[in-house]
Amino acid sequence: WCDIPYKENSFVVNLGDMLQHWTNDSFQSTVHRVVKTTPDHRYSAPFFFEPNFDTLVESLPMFVTSDRPAKPPISSGQWLLHKYATTHLDVRESVGETGSMK
Repeated sequence: WCDIPYKENSFVVNLGDMLQHWTNDSFQSTVHRVVKTTPDHRYSAPFFFEPNFDTLVESLPMFVTSDRPAKPPISSGQWLLHKYATTHLDVRESVGETGSMK
């Protein structure tokens, strides 16, 4: 959890799991939560952007070293199905634990 102070005309960007995969864990994804702790107005407007279903998600070369070998590549669609299967029972029943289509 990271406490982000209010700053007028600014944005806070949470990185998602797929960007963590692309950066070979160099950047960590965050839990996406907003808690209002002040009387000031604060708005949360989530925007999720994903590549095409068949886009290959693999560690970018600039983040791969001998100490940090590349993660196995996966398609964006398989990644999302896997993530949904770990959090949504109805998806898990359709695609299985691994996120592969049955």
